[in-house]
Amino acid sequence: MTLNDIGVDRRSVLGLLAGAAVPSGLAAQFGGGGNDVETIGLNRIGRYATGEALGGAEIVAFHAAGNRLFVVNSGAGQVEVLDLSDPSNPVQDAVLAASDVIARQDVAIQAVGGTNSVDVDGNLVAAAIEADPATADGAIAFYDASSLEFVDAVPVGPLPDKVSFSPDGNYVVVANEGEPGASTDPAGSVSVVDITNGVSNAVVRTATFGEFDGQEDTLREDGIHLVSPGDGDAVASAVIEPEFVAVTPDSQRAFVSLQENNAIATVDLAEGTVTGVHGLGFKDFSLPGNELDTSDADGISLQNWPLHGMYQPDAIDAYEVDGETYLVTANEGDAKDFEVSVLGDLDLDPEAFDLSENPYVDSVEELTRPEHLGNLEVNEAAMAEFADENGDGSYEAIYAIGGRSFTVWQVSEDGLNPVFDSGRDFEKTFAERRPAGHQNVVESGPETESAELGTVGDRTFAFVGQEVGSAIFAYDVTRPENAEYVEMAVNRDYSVTEDDLEAAAEEDPEGDTPARAGDFAPEGVHFVPAAESPVQNPLLCVGYELSGTVGVFEVTPVTGN
Repeated sequence: MTLNDIGVDRRSVLGLLAGAAVPSGLAAQFGGGGNDVETIGLNRIGRYATGEALGGAEIVAFHAAGNRLFVVNSGAGQVEVLDLSDPSNPVQDAVLAASDVIARQDVAIQAVGGTNSVDVDGNLVAAAIEADPATADGAIAFYDASSLEFVDAVPVGPLPDKVSFSPDGNYVVVANEGEPGASTDPAGSVSVVDITNGVSNAVVRTATFGEFDGQEDTLREDGIHLVSPGDGDAVASAVIEPEFVAVTPDSQRAFVSLQENNAIATVDLAEGTVTGVHGLGFKDFSLPGNELDTSDADGISLQNWPLHGMYQPDAIDAYEVDGETYLVTANEGDAKDFEVSVLGDLDLDPEAFDLSENPYVDSVEELTRPEHLGNLEVNEAAMAEFADENGDGSYEAIYAIGGRSFTVWQVSEDGLNPVFDSGRDFEKTFAERRPAGHQNVVESGPETESAELGTVGDRTFAFVGQEVGSAIFAYDVTRPENAEYVEMAVNRDYSVTEDDLEAAAEEDPEGDTPARAGDFAPEGVHFVPAAESPVQNPLLCVGYELSGTVGVFEVTPVTGN
């Protein structure tokens, strides 16, 4: 490997050897700022607009050798390839019409739907492509990242969502969500594609959750949410829906978020099998530090309430500290339409709620008034599942959708132990710094959707995106039990709503409304370390789903004196 291979100016190195001062950015190239990094700055330096609101920019992945950013544009049904040689001015370099290519190949897929996810390793691109209908088996398409030529494709399970390479490049793992259609409900699954011997010799192992059928009651005891529409009993393999994939640094295991089920699955990559499903339990919003705003009828007001939240993470990421494995989860929350109700429309068992020390209400009637919890969206199906022992429809506990936070979990043989949760941080920061944005998050919380870890110097940072608030939060998670807030970055006009964008997309897509929205709803975040960055410092690339834009942030190390 030469100095040019890692993007280092040879003259700068010669200057160091001659005793010259270290250029501020050069230290970042060798490990992202050296070992004296205290914190970071997060500054947006570039922006690209796809011109497609509502799905125009979602998952993003970077190809270091070509300084290219691959961006899933589901609105246009393609992957846009951006030239990021100058991160302050991203421009479209090419388009991968992945679905069209798959349709011309001999792949066991009925008909081609949209592209859902993309990842890059070395010079190989993997794109997750759903079938049409989405209940049929999908595919992973592989491309050469430099030439953009199609390499090969392999079939995977129904509705492949997040696709990820293992750090060693030997495996491609995809969460096949298996969402139900109008007349069929395919099993959710995880496909492990072994490309150790090359893509042309790929071996695909697709694991379902059939071994957990018949164990539904035991799973529920672990806080795993398993319900189905109608009166029939839920069958685990039918209602488990994988969402997102994180592979451990040693490339031996993958963790897969089962978002609607409030659980994490563990997958052995060498065997291609699910080895466990771990419930995440419930967040207690009655505890100090977990205050939340539950009403749009009383202005900004963060309070504790007798309320539980299912974490239900979307994006997850994994890292190691002192030989221990940790997961970071973005606790968005999600629910099927049949599960959701407004609390004010439901009956609560007055004997189950001790409100004697509550400073705001002293009865369930007051608790369910609009200015308290009455306007809050809750998961009634979960309340029937976990909080209605006699089945009379009068609930003994309240279950909200999502955790309104991100969490750091320690992985053990017994499951997952939460060692840090951001608690009320997101809502409190919005209320103090972006009150207009805070009003957007009252009904369902900030909907924490995206999360990515990045190392700068000897410190590890979590970059967490809020779908509703449209903010990117940075936390120092070097010490998992003592994660610390660093910064919030927002570029959003909160006067432009999702309804406004939907109307503009139909009536005036080139008009002023999409442009005024700013960067709306971060769907995917991707950290580019300094050694791979086209500039001296790391980058954070963000795909904003609803505005159809890509934001490029420079991550600037702040060192000690």
